[in-house]
Formats: sequence, structure tokens, C-alpha cells
Amino acid sequence: MKRAKKIIDNVYWVGVRDLNNRHFHGDLYPIDEGCTYNAYLVVDDEVTLFDTVEEEFTEELLERVESVLQGREIDNIVVQHTEPDHSGGFKKVYAKYPNAKVYASISGKKNMIEQYFDQVPYQVVKTNDTINTGKYDFVFVEMQMIHWPDNMLTYCPQLKTVFSNDAFGQHIVNFNLTDEGLDKAYCLKQAKEYFANIVLPYTTPVQAKLNLILGMNLDIEYIMPAHGIIWKDYIADIIETYKDIATQKAANKAVIVYESVWKHTQQIAESLAEGFSDADMDVKVYQLSDTKSSIVMREIMDAKVVCIGSGTYNNVMAPSVAAFLEHIRPCKFKNKKGLAFAAYGWFNQVAKEIDTRMQQSGIESCHDVINQCYTPSDDQLEDYFNVAKEIAKKWVIRN
Repeated sequence: MKRAKKIIDNVYWVGVRDLNNRHFHGDLYPIDEGCTYNAYLVVDDEVTLFDTVEEEFTEELLERVESVLQGREIDNIVVQHTEPDHSGGFKKVYAKYPNAKVYASISGKKNMIEQYFDQVPYQVVKTNDTINTGKYDFVFVEMQMIHWPDNMLTYCPQLKTVFSNDAFGQHIVNFNLTDEGLDKAYCLKQAKEYFANIVLPYTTPVQAKLNLILGMNLDIEYIMPAHGIIWKDYIADIIETYKDIATQKAANKAVIVYESVWKHTQQIAESLAEGFSDADMDVKVYQLSDTKSSIVMREIMDAKVVCIGSGTYNNVMAPSVAAFLEHIRPCKFKNKKGLAFAAYGWFNQVAKEIDTRMQQSGIESCHDVINQCYTPSDDQLEDYFNVAKEIAKKWVIRN
């Protein structure tokens, strides 16, 4: 039997661990150690369930709930986000507890009806609306477009706890559930990776909502997200990390991604990397076909310079490069400089196409594209080394 895990008095984790998941949201986000779908049960004069899980894991959630309630009913279900990894189990949960009141944002109600076709009597809530369950008050805060229109989080002042759904999430599977005893740098790195792969296109609303929440001067001892560990020891750190992310604060770093068959493009990438390094920049170099996209996205998020290159295949760029450019197109980066480069034999338009698509993602071109016909000579490689140093001197070191 699956049992709930008590987190603090009257608050239980009733979620699931999807230990074999290696592809979160399809192929959008490769992950290493599986993921969790976190749902939380708060026992008071009234019992409240925050979110559910993917539909296939609903019975496990219900077992954990029953291990606490022992036949008692759920009085309230809060739907903080309608994406199926958080709402897929709702129909079965509601079927077992049909007298529960269901709370959702106005977009949440619309999405639930359109996804699951049931005319449940949803109670629509907006920012600063509250419910009381006895000892506890729960305050709702709408989080539109972080990362769906329906998102919201919930704060309980008596428990000093934020139920944050996707905000502050990561893919750390820890059976102890909290960040206690875990390496801080690792936890924050995983949170950055999650943000880069799920929330990055929405940094503007993140910044606005983060400012709103901070302005509420909430006393927070726990942040309980819908994925990964619960934040306890590193709350100030994860909030500061989100501040940096939301403002797109960049490090003195260049990220170079490329695809190459005959090593011509690879040679350009390596010469650029050595030039940036010589200018005292941190440098990351990735061949796209051999690197998880989740890692590349995490590293690009706080880079000042992004260089993207490809060989030329049947007069077009490599499919992996084209897919990556499409992946970043909605991100709308700010304060990033870019350089496009390509190797070719007889068709020299690929670098220009890469540059155009980089600019569509918000990466501003900072140098003429590099077009390399066949094998680069030593002199040409030296030129590319100097191009990187020039970019660093002009656009990075003094900024």
C-alpha cells in the first residue's frame, strides 16, 4: 500500500514518483532521474487537496490519501494548474469525493471543462480571494502565463507555506522530499534547468508576479512545488535565483552550439571557444546531436554570448540545428549577443539563415556571420579566434 508522507503537522505529501520517466513533456525536456507529481493534503476541520497527478497514477494518489483520511471525506480540491500532469487524476478523485468543493481560476475552470468535459460546479477564485478550513486560511494568487493562463499558487499564513505548483519546480527525486541535506548548488542548478526548459518564454510575467509576491511580505518556511523537492533550507536562495532568472541576469559566459560531420564547423566552434576563453570568459561548447537539449537550454539562459553553427546539408542547415532554433524561437531572450557560423561547399546561405532565426528568438547579432568554404586554414582559424576576442572586448567585458 502506498502511504502519505507527513511534511509538517497536518500537511501530507500524497503525490507519486515517476522513476522511469526520461522525457518530460514528450521530447521537450530530457531528464535523468525521473520526476515527481506532487499533490498535498491538508487536514483541518475541512480537508483540502492541492492538485492531483497524471491520470495513470491516480490510484496511487488515492491510496496515499486514504492512508491519512481512513474513510473521512475530502472537502476541498484546489486545481492550481490544469495541465494533465497535475489535473489528469481529477475525474477519478472527484468521483470518489463528489461533495468536495472545487476551486480554480477563471481560466482553470474553462480549461478543465474543455479538457475533461464535465460540468463540475467550480468555485472561481482570483488573487487575494481566501477560503478558511478551520485553523487555516488559504490565499490564492493568480500566476497567469507561468506557464499557462490558468496557473495559480496558494499561501497559508498559519502554516507559513506556499503551494506553488510549477513555480520553483525541478526534477529532483528525493524520498525525503525536502532540500534538507542536499547540495545547494545542485538544487539550484536543477531549478534553473527546469525554468529554462519550461518557463523561460514567460520571464516577463514571472518578474511581475515575483515582485507582487515579494511585495506581500509573506512569512515563508516551506515552498511546496508540484515537481521535485520541497524548499525548506534554501528558500532565500531559490527566490534570489528566480529574481536573477526573471531579469535575465547574465554571467560572463559564451555558449557555442553546433553540428558538424566533417569537422569543418567543429573547428570553427573550437577556435571561437579558445578566443572567448583567452578573453577570460567562461565557455561552454556543445555538439547538439550529442547533448541533451535540457542542458543546452540551462546554460544558454544566463550566457551573454550565444554562437550557433552548422554544416550545410543539401543546401540547408543540420536538422538538429534547425530544431534547436525552433525550440528557442519563443524564448524572446534579452541582453544576449549572437554569432552565426557555417561551413559549406557550394551553397553559402546557411549562416545567414541561422542569424535570422537567432534574431527571431531575441538574440541580437553582434558580428558578421562566418561563412567557411570547406576546410578552414590555420590563418582562418586564427581569424575566428580573434573574432571571439573582439566580441568579448566590445560586447561583454565592458558591459
